[in-house]
Amino acid sequence: MWRKLMVFAVLLLPLVGMLSVWPPRGSQAAEDASLNVATVQEIRVGEQPGGAMRIVLEFSPLATESQRDFRWFTLPQPNRMVIDFADVTFADSPNFLALPKGGLVKSMRAGRFRPHTVRMVLDLNKPSRINLFTIPPRDDRGMRMVLDVLPVGKGQQPTNIPPPADVVDEGRAPSVHPIRIDEEPAPVVPRRVVHNDKNQQVTVTLDPGHGGVDPGGCGKVLKLCEKNIVLDVAKQIKEILEKQKVKVVLTRSDDRFIPLAERVRIAQRAQSDLFVSIHADIHPTKSNVIGATTYVVSDRASDREAARLADKENDGDILAGVAIDRESPEVQNILISLVQRETRNNSSYLAQAILTEMGKVTQVRRAEPLFAGFRVLKAPDVPSVLIEMGYLSNPREERQLADPAFRKRLARRIADGIMNHVKEHVHY
Repeated sequence: MWRKLMVFAVLLLPLVGMLSVWPPRGSQAAEDASLNVATVQEIRVGEQPGGAMRIVLEFSPLATESQRDFRWFTLPQPNRMVIDFADVTFADSPNFLALPKGGLVKSMRAGRFRPHTVRMVLDLNKPSRINLFTIPPRDDRGMRMVLDVLPVGKGQQPTNIPPPADVVDEGRAPSVHPIRIDEEPAPVVPRRVVHNDKNQQVTVTLDPGHGGVDPGGCGKVLKLCEKNIVLDVAKQIKEILEKQKVKVVLTRSDDRFIPLAERVRIAQRAQSDLFVSIHADIHPTKSNVIGATTYVVSDRASDREAARLADKENDGDILAGVAIDRESPEVQNILISLVQRETRNNSSYLAQAILTEMGKVTQVRRAEPLFAGFRVLKAPDVPSVLIEMGYLSNPREERQLADPAFRKRLARRIADGIMNHVKEHVHY
């Protein structure tokens, strides 16, 4: 019943509140549906008169009714339309679907958002009217979802379907307590972290970037996506560190989306000694830019490339359709001030240790760590580093990162850099 209401949500906006519980709850059979998930076997895109666009998703004929459950809503700034499915797979990824240039829909992506929720996000070039309806299965054809994106005419309003409460909760930033930091220089030597309990392990949180609905950057030659290679490298680093009696926490262990604020909270809940976020970059205009590097947080970027990269990584929540408002300048200042001098100094030493080791197996863009305002590095009490393993936009580095043997060597060097820092600055 609720799905039918969704079709007419544009006209019956007050009924949208019915969608606040997700995923839908049902029988045990529905809970086990993920064992045999539905497949979107084809996506068709066409332009309509007046600049409108029609997108048709055709499901496999064997998809059950519970597997075809969905909800949808819109998000502003930037303009997006989001569809959450109970559990589906895509025969052809929407991430690589070619869309008509100049149309109302700029791009599409889909991926796992959390267990039993697959999210599809449409980036809109401008506020639009949206009409969504379904054609029930019949004969040998599965259900078809028809999505019309229409220009806003004179006297009309763009479609505004507010996100459910659980989506808004996903974007809430952690509570913070402002602490003012004096302008005096940080100490030259970072403090040593001392564990009073000799049996207590050093804890390192590894953060494979992106995931699920947010693929990160994808190379043009091999179509290699960032979210997959960083997860593979993180798991290898975890295995290496655990053999050296380090406790390792992964912010994600599979292909799912984790909001940036939650990645920070995971590290803090684990009482981590170190936080390492792992990424691979895409340069927006140049294919000859090459080299790995490490970053630590700062309110001022060390160069234009660092500023661009921070903006790109911070937009991960937006790409995944999280209903998050940009933090106010006051909150930004609080977050920056929370980066204690000792924490920031420890981060710099950790970044240099990792960068030195990576330079033994791959080219580095800069010989020293860079600085930028990465939201995921702003835990006040955990020395934090972001690694860019190279540029997927560079064909040579994309092929290099696609090689399992190279990723194994790189994971070993990153782990060695972490252990070098632990032995020098963490006493246990």
